[in-house]
Amino acid sequence: MPAQPVFLGCTVSGMSESAPFLWTGNHPAMDLCNTEPVIDGERVELLADFGAVVSWANLAGVASRADSFDVTAREAARTLRFVHRLRTGLRAVLDPTAAEPDAMHDLNDVLRKAPGVLRAEPFSGLTGVSLRAPAPGAQLRLDIAAATVDIFRHDPGRIRRCAGTTCVLLFLDISKSGRRRWCDMAVCGNRAKVAAHHARARASGPG
Repeated sequence: MPAQPVFLGCTVSGMSESAPFLWTGNHPAMDLCNTEPVIDGERVELLADFGAVVSWANLAGVASRADSFDVTAREAARTLRFVHRLRTGLRAVLDPTAAEPDAMHDLNDVLRKAPGVLRAEPFSGLTGVSLRAPAPGAQLRLDIAAATVDIFRHDPGRIRRCAGTTCVLLFLDISKSGRRRWCDMAVCGNRAKVAAHHARARASGPG
């Protein structure tokens, strides 16, 4: 995950095919939720196939076996379905504008589809343990699940939805002031400033 929130390949009017993912969330859970943004008024699926899932996981830095994704078509489809369900479950829990009483239960139901075992890895420079699954596809599902549910270690009051009226992007506010409102100040923040300027101009009338 990039150190600073940036748009990769994103413009106001559309998405670049080379690097279409959005990295404004400050956490893998937020960035996964943001793989279904609204672009030009339409929801856009950025994880349309297994290859996109692998690319996202590698760029997000959550794949523990980035060079080992030789999976069957069935496993690829299973992984794609899992990631889509995980994204839906996370958004239902994390989006402050959502009010779904069973959202956490539904999310945990999804997580049960990514079982793994703890493996000791002493002196690894990390935690000394890792979660392991028996096959590459299952490992990828487990890696994505583990990285995203880490969001629940954070203050829920810092989890926000962009204040842009048409924006659905989520982010973890890591600013010192804790008052971040926009997914990206240069995009939605600027649009809000322009809209407010026009509104004041109309209110003041001609001259």
